Amino acid sequence: MNRTLLACLFAPLLLLAACGEQGRELVVGTYKNEETVVFSETSVQDEADINRFIEIVEASPAIEVEMEGLPDYVVTINNPAESTMELMVNIWEDEAGTMQFTRGLAGEDVFEMNPTDAEEVRDLLQLEE
Repeated sequence: MNRTLLACLFAPLLLLAACGEQGRELVVGTYKNEETVVFSETSVQDEADINRFIEIVEASPAIEVEMEGLPDYVVTINNPAESTMELMVNIWEDEAGTMQFTRGLAGEDVFEMNPTDAEEVRDLLQLEE
């Protein structure tokens, strides 16, 4: 009986400890239709890559343009240990090799990555060209 009680008490603690080991993850998705985003089953979990993506997003200048249509990609940075989404970026690609994006769920401000940063983001996110 004591062993069963101890097992019942420690099992949830072990599960919580295992959950706490997860760090942030960057996940890429695409729109299936206007209401549905399908996210990749794989994610980027390397902290350096995640931080570099954030640096590029934060350093990109705002531009005066209104985006049309659905984004080519949706990128989220999630923190499963804290059950939070830290960042969401909607990305549109153009033929010139640049990427325009908005931040957040209802982001209206548009930002633009230069071709060099866009290429690095493609590599970080493992996007097809």
